Amino acid sequence: MKSLNFYLKYLRNAFITLYSFYYSNGMKFSAFIRYLKYYLSFIPFKINFFIYGVVLLLSYKLIHALKSDTNSFIALTLLMAKIALIFSAVVVTVSFFSTLICSVYFYFQKKSSGSSAIEIEMNQDAAKKDVLQIHTKIAIALKPILGFVYVKLFYDQNHSTDKYLLTGRIKKQWIPFKSGLAGSNSLALPYIKEYYFSGAMVYFEDMLNFFSFAVPAQINQSIVNPPHSILYNPTEFLPKKTEEEKIRIEQLRKVEGEYLNYKKFEDSDDVRRIVWKIFAKNKELVVRTPEIMDPFASHIYMYASFYNSFPFHLYESFCMTMLNHFKNCVWTVYDTLAKKEFEVKYVADQSIAANAQAMHQVKYNITLSNWHQDITLIDYYKPKNASILCIHSFTSEADVESLISNYEAGTTIFFVQLSKVFKSYYLLNWLMRIFFKAPTDTLSTLKSTWAIHPLKFKVQSNEQKIISLLKKQAINFEIL
Repeated sequence: MKSLNFYLKYLRNAFITLYSFYYSNGMKFSAFIRYLKYYLSFIPFKINFFIYGVVLLLSYKLIHALKSDTNSFIALTLLMAKIALIFSAVVVTVSFFSTLICSVYFYFQKKSSGSSAIEIEMNQDAAKKDVLQIHTKIAIALKPILGFVYVKLFYDQNHSTDKYLLTGRIKKQWIPFKSGLAGSNSLALPYIKEYYFSGAMVYFEDMLNFFSFAVPAQINQSIVNPPHSILYNPTEFLPKKTEEEKIRIEQLRKVEGEYLNYKKFEDSDDVRRIVWKIFAKNKELVVRTPEIMDPFASHIYMYASFYNSFPFHLYESFCMTMLNHFKNCVWTVYDTLAKKEFEVKYVADQSIAANAQAMHQVKYNITLSNWHQDITLIDYYKPKNASILCIHSFTSEADVESLISNYEAGTTIFFVQLSKVFKSYYLLNWLMRIFFKAPTDTLSTLKSTWAIHPLKFKVQSNEQKIISLLKKQAINFEIL
């Protein structure tokens, strides 16, 4: 029996290793495909042009073969075919030069305009929080004769939007020449973070879809996709930090004395509390302020650890989706506490730049937080101050054990069970994929592969260990 368990464990570890290797190399291959598609977009000839060339060549050979035939009907047919070929060649030539001139004009105008060549306005949809509305204006763009102008935006270095058409005009005038083009598009924002738009590609295409001239352009814009609150039934939380004696509490809290910051000696002070080392050095009498039991408290300190003990770079899509859920849970807890009478102070475990946008600073900090392996939970968490601590399924078992040993009463631990993100009814989904069109969103795609993914077994095993550790001790904790 032991040998069988060992064999099964060995097969499971081998499967996880092979899957991780395949997944990491698959990411490299997909990146190569993205770069290949980017450089292939500069080829101006599309597949329709090559089909037209083949038809043109076959038609020419057919006309040349029937040229010696003296039949009047054949002669008339050949004449009509020649006229059609010449007309089509003229139309294709006009389309080519019209598209080429418009792209060359935009290229040289873009050089003089710089980063202002393309104006981008971004607004998040009020009804759908994760949908971004993009409004684009290009004042220096010319539209080819009966042709089209498309735009594709690049963000976060290796991602891009779909091509969208500029159909509107900036200026309403009789002569459409140099009236400028405008268009709109919607972009689904799958992750809670800040998106950086650093480049664009403008495509000038003819009316026959034979040619497409791509001209790169620079843009510099960013937008933040913040977390949102989820349903949560809050319990009562008590502060543990006294900074201002505003609110009286039922349970006395210890307030540490000033061990390093001293006050000058007064007649009413106990001489036994004089710091003689400082007197010997500076000839100044100072005393330490003793620890007292204070019936007042003012602040709830909230901690949320983003430390990830797993190799999250191997499972980027899954870990980013789980990060979304953790951010939503952290913001929900903070937003719920902020509506109470106590002041809530959020302590971030990573340095975030100052908020340059009109957004709540804590919300901005949570939005820009990422999985990291820099500051462990034990180095970050301060049990004497913390009233709230948020941990997750990627927290190491050793850190939880150390956390339990240093646990202080009055602290509530929120354990965010990340595996719930991909919870689904696999049989029902399988039947839906057979009889109906499968959804194309990122979450549905990840759910379909979660059943056999090696990360699932690792995460669920770690979750069971953490929950069992928390249940063994007299710890106030909740599972989200």
